Amino acid sequence: TPGLIFEGLLLYPPEDGWPQTLAFFAETRDGLADAGLSPRIVSTGGTPNLANLGQLQGATEHRSGTFIFNDKMMLSQGAATLEELALHVVATVVSRAEEDRGILDAGSKTLTSDTAGLPGHGLIREYPDGEIASLSEEHGMMDLSRSERRPEVGEVVTIVPNHVCVAVNMVDRLIAVKGQEIVGPIPVDARGRLN
Repeated sequence: TPGLIFEGLLLYPPEDGWPQTLAFFAETRDGLADAGLSPRIVSTGGTPNLANLGQLQGATEHRSGTFIFNDKMMLSQGAATLEELALHVVATVVSRAEEDRGILDAGSKTLTSDTAGLPGHGLIREYPDGEIASLSEEHGMMDLSRSERRPEVGEVVTIVPNHVCVAVNMVDRLIAVKGQEIVGPIPVDARGRLN
């Protein structure tokens, strides 16, 4: 088509589908060669696929976007450890009206409604057996029935979002910390942008 220039391929293979991905790529590369085309860019993706880095001969880049922060999804897939979780939502326990329930001041406007197929709406680092069972826009409802310890009203907790990509897009800036020291703000310049 006039005006279009073929640059290459953008792949996002499932981490358990490398044999199919390699077969697909070989067939596609041969078909492109038959049409007189050669991919200048062969881009693969997915943080969990970092384990497969180097398996696709001809790949020119790997997009591992979640890797910069990691999240509960990467933790559950074994692609990150607790020590590698770099982004946390800081929230306060604002109610403990029932023994097995608490309410946080972080809801869908912070944690998002995207569960990424996981139970709850984030990992509460201080109460890992607790669960953020449901959300309103401004509040998260904690189910503490499986937690041996329970937070007090006013306690500050740190939450690892299920899906960090969506959570970052909910705010204009992040606050960087090193240990207990605030380093400064990080603007989220691409917030809400589609192109």
